Amino acid sequence: MASFALAHTNLALVKYWGKENEKLRLPSAPSLSLTLDAFYTKTKLSFSKEDRFVLDGKEEKGKEAQRVFSYLSALLSFFRLPPSHFLVDSQNFVPKSAGFASSASAFCALAAAFGKEMGLSLSKRELSVASRLGSGSAARSVFGGFVLWKEGRESEESFAVPIEEKPSMPICVLYLSFGAEKKKVSSTEGMRLSKTSPFFSAWRQECRKACKEARKAIEDNSFERLGQISERNACQMHALTLSCGFSYLSSYSLKAFDLAKEIREEGVSCYWSCDAGSNAALLCRKEDLNFVREKAERAFEGAVSCFPASSGPGVEAWSED
Repeated sequence: MASFALAHTNLALVKYWGKENEKLRLPSAPSLSLTLDAFYTKTKLSFSKEDRFVLDGKEEKGKEAQRVFSYLSALLSFFRLPPSHFLVDSQNFVPKSAGFASSASAFCALAAAFGKEMGLSLSKRELSVASRLGSGSAARSVFGGFVLWKEGRESEESFAVPIEEKPSMPICVLYLSFGAEKKKVSSTEGMRLSKTSPFFSAWRQECRKACKEARKAIEDNSFERLGQISERNACQMHALTLSCGFSYLSSYSLKAFDLAKEIREEGVSCYWSCDAGSNAALLCRKEDLNFVREKAERAFEGAVSCFPASSGPGVEAWSED
């Protein structure tokens, strides 16, 4: 018998940036995300005589494999299960060559397949905690649509909850990829450095405030208000990194920021977001997606690859003989 799971990536509209506990991946503040339909991971997990990791049809034995089996070992310990060996066969439908991270969908799918294969009957809350142990943002991929990830002092207190799994808001995300250049400062190291900033305490408070405001905007079905909150939060995150002497932004990232403002000046609601990397995202209504895409492709003159996405579903898991 083998177990399967399919999980989607998510975009943090209110960012996760800073860990209170690196081992348990406890966030310094809450975050709020949108699960995306376009990017996902499908994972097959089964017992094996030895640990094997196959990614996109190719067996891996390096750092990625080590991270996968360290995580599975941690799950066995977390759920007080005896040691076991596994065959993990994953397919990533996330364009890594474009510089997109797949850790959220990958570890959420792996956690769900693990729970199924071990017969654990995990609740969504328990699955969110388990996913978080592999990658913080994976906690949010358990649910579809708009999702809130709670901060917590203990492992069991930090998990994601759904806000609106099938959003009525016609929100779209247009990812702008400027390539997959390796980051000079990893996200983990960037979070460590950011905690030394004199503005880190203010950042935490701003994230807590932004999550409350974003939830209200979702309840009111106000795309403009949600876009404003998201853009402001992304700017604050990158201001925080700058205060520590480093930045993920490139000239293209900043040009995308200016482009969002230019599009708004033309009467179309469009907002900018950017995670820990130079690739940017533009938020718009579904009805405006083609217009925004045409503007982006014209502005960057062949230097950008565009990847549209909208709201996606939560994780699914099943078993097959």
